[in-house]
Amino acid sequence: MKKIYMKEHGVHPGKDVTLILSEVFGKYPEDTEFVFEPGDYHLSPKIFCDYRLSNTDLIPERRLGMLLKDMKNVRLTGNGSRLLCDGKVIAITIDHSEDVTIDGFTIDCEKPLVAEGVVVGRGTGIVDLSIDGKLYPHKVEDGKLFFDIGNGEWSELKPISQILFDSATKRVRRGTDDRFRLAFTDDLGNGVYRFAVESMRDTDFVKTGLIPDGGIFVLRHNERDHSGIFVEKSKRVDLRNINVYSCGGLGVLAQFTEDLTCHAVNFLPNARAGRLVASGRDDGMHVTNCSGTVTIEECSFLGLMDDPINVHSCCCTGVEWVNDYTLRCRYMHPQACAFHYWAEKGDEIAFIERKHMSRVFADEKFTVKLYTLEGRDTFLLVFDGPVSEEIRSMNPENIAVDNLTHTAAFVCRHNRFGSCRARGVLVSVPKPVRIYENYFESSGSAILVAGDSNYWFESGCCKDVEIYGNVFTDACLSSMYQFCDGVISVSPVVPEPLAGLPYHGKINVHDNVFDTPGTPVLSAFSAREVIFRNNRIFASPSAKKWHPGENLVRLDHVESAVIEDNLKVGEFEISGMSVTDCGEVKGDI
Repeated sequence: MKKIYMKEHGVHPGKDVTLILSEVFGKYPEDTEFVFEPGDYHLSPKIFCDYRLSNTDLIPERRLGMLLKDMKNVRLTGNGSRLLCDGKVIAITIDHSEDVTIDGFTIDCEKPLVAEGVVVGRGTGIVDLSIDGKLYPHKVEDGKLFFDIGNGEWSELKPISQILFDSATKRVRRGTDDRFRLAFTDDLGNGVYRFAVESMRDTDFVKTGLIPDGGIFVLRHNERDHSGIFVEKSKRVDLRNINVYSCGGLGVLAQFTEDLTCHAVNFLPNARAGRLVASGRDDGMHVTNCSGTVTIEECSFLGLMDDPINVHSCCCTGVEWVNDYTLRCRYMHPQACAFHYWAEKGDEIAFIERKHMSRVFADEKFTVKLYTLEGRDTFLLVFDGPVSEEIRSMNPENIAVDNLTHTAAFVCRHNRFGSCRARGVLVSVPKPVRIYENYFESSGSAILVAGDSNYWFESGCCKDVEIYGNVFTDACLSSMYQFCDGVISVSPVVPEPLAGLPYHGKINVHDNVFDTPGTPVLSAFSAREVIFRNNRIFASPSAKKWHPGENLVRLDHVESAVIEDNLKVGEFEISGMSVTDCGEVKGDI
């Protein structure tokens, strides 16, 4: 492997290196280590490309900073360098490349793409926030509040739900979740601004103390359109020792990629810059339709405005059978559509009946011959042989199609999940899932075993999930978000579950520690087998029971379950176990 010292090729700290990086990478596309001098490197929107990013707003072009395209066996050694983005830019893009290692960088924005407001006053229906003009440059114009996001662009803070953090614990304030919708009303001077507050539940938040003086609101104003790192159609990508302090969308987005490792990739607020809790605008790591093995280890998450990790596939619905071989399909979510690589020749496809979420003709193999994208929302899927009349006679809109080839095994270990909006780990993949020896402070469910073809269309039944050796603190499930039925929530969307046809397979939860103030530790719905064994459950005095769940363990439409050898310590404000429409259940809690 050749070693290229970037300073010898005109890549110097303190300069905009966007274009010269492309030149250097173009000269040495294979078998090269690129070594950066420590320092700050500026990236600006000078490279544009039509990428269709999963779970991201669809726009005509993405702005790219560092682009690695058609490269093989390369390593970027950052030596702690900072990549500073000017405006909306994907800091690092890896496209159609193999054996790529990115090691030792920090990604940040000189003008962050989310802001913070500290509560300095409150009253009935209003809250006053102090916003640091140096940290978060902003202006009031025509009665609206705008933030400077760099590159001469301004982003309006629109009336949406904003997340409230506790200033002392740096956690999402207990019981607040998405309940506060803030709308700018007045400039009070000296960096203090008044907002009208619409509470989705408690209207008298002054009396309840839900919004305290000193509380920190994270103010999302920018759109979700540029990730921090984007990986597409690549193989064996290794991201190591990277800090992401700010980005305009998902932190790391990998799609249609084989074998991805994230080691010590951290999403944290830039404390040295004076930021308190805010890091990324959305999810930390989003992995869509990847294959091989996805490994996330020794990473730390705090202050994200969506789930730290989400690993899933993307399913679509049928529209009409064009002929015996061809199904016209539709992307159903506006932020997951128009993909170039959703299917390729040789891929295996599953048909799923959406009402019951049961696979149709699972014993047959359906192989793709051709995938043709027709536009933003529809595509043609041509199979290598005629599809049976039994399937074609079904209403195609009641069928979802899922790509089984683009699914990955998932390993999640030795990570710290600090308090972020929503949940901790979401997983919807049929290959083995191992989540072990992690530390969770997730404000919603720590782990969500999901899957649906009716709402988010993030698909993939989980056949083999093992969760062990984790610590779930009493900060977990301290606020309510979608699908948060337990600290560990097995909650696929199955509109009409059928006995004997569960969506998920085996869920094995063992040797974990739960500290819970009256919240369910496990809720499992529509699974073939559930094991809950040798866990220690402590009754935490940190808060009163608030969650609507009435049982520590809830089983619903589970074919078989074993609940045994679990230790409970303390006085619980919640009952033991509930069983609904289940098969054989052994043990109790």
